[in-house]
Amino acid sequence: MKIDRSIVAPAPRSRVWRALTDIREFAQWFSVECTAGQFAPGERVDMVCTTPGYEGVKFYVIVDEMTPERRFAWRWHPGVEKPGEDFSSEAMTQVVFELEDEASGALIRVVESGFDLLPPERREKAHKENDGGWEFMLSALVQYL
Repeated sequence: MKIDRSIVAPAPRSRVWRALTDIREFAQWFSVECTAGQFAPGERVDMVCTTPGYEGVKFYVIVDEMTPERRFAWRWHPGVEKPGEDFSSEAMTQVVFELEDEASGALIRVVESGFDLLPPERREKAHKENDGGWEFMLSALVQYL
């Protein structure tokens, strides 16, 4: 069980890379505020959502890989925790961005995998929410660029 989405951005791969991996730029199109950390392999980056309807939702990512202008990967706990919920002991899904040159710009592919490792009662809901979420976020990224 995974999500696999692609979009072409009318921008060079180097520009897309900056938008993905510079925390200040990422925060703008991803609608978050970074509260601790920077994108670097092995680092944890804490964030707070600023998206209307999700304001104040806290989450973090752990960066797995940064291959310049090619591949950016992190792990996180998908889904929005409600008061009293704690996903910290659960498995994390992995989000991988891959970039390729296209005649009209850069192909951005995002794959989120690992949903099958989540507890059965959360698996389908987390997958459905993130599937729609990635469609929205890729559009936001292209609009930002």
